[in-house]
Amino acid sequence: MAIITLLSDMGTSDHYVAAVKGAILTQLPTATIVDISHSIAPFNNMHAAFVLRNAWPEFPPGTIHVIGVNPEADGQTAHLAVRHEGHYFIGADNGIFSLLFDGKPQEAFELTLKLDADHQSFPNKNVFVKAACHLARGGTIEMLGRKTQDLREQVGIRPVVMDGTIKGKWSTSTIMATWSRTSRVRCSNRW
Repeated sequence: MAIITLLSDMGTSDHYVAAVKGAILTQLPTATIVDISHSIAPFNNMHAAFVLRNAWPEFPPGTIHVIGVNPEADGQTAHLAVRHEGHYFIGADNGIFSLLFDGKPQEAFELTLKLDADHQSFPNKNVFVKAACHLARGGTIEMLGRKTQDLREQVGIRPVVMDGTIKGKWSTSTIMATWSRTSRVRCSNRW
């Protein structure tokens, strides 16, 4: 029985998550669907990567992880299927894959599968589900698209400790924390 996990920034107050699950069950009625989270901050790759990075290793090999955060494709952002340490990950090439693993994923494929006409309006359901169900039925990742080495990178927090201060760069902001043995931690952001 295939396990398909879902991670998104869609929330649960409307029909979107249910529509994705319905599409999975229509294509693969025996699928086990696991919600990792649908409460990711909108378009926040760092938050999504933190949650998924701490969850995916607990699942058995062969699990398919659908990443529905910032999923829209355009001329510069492709949709990918990634294989890493026996797991599959499907999502947009928006930098999230560089945050999920220590180093690059083992294999990545740009999705080129035949899609319905409305695929761009709801990629979580119309693109990612089709790819996930293909893999869950035992299809090969190579059939989903062409192999690529060129993945977009996003840099995570990289701390530096100096003179009682931890500094980290996260995207365009600098986060600092100052501490001592007798005082509380104090944080500040500089935008």
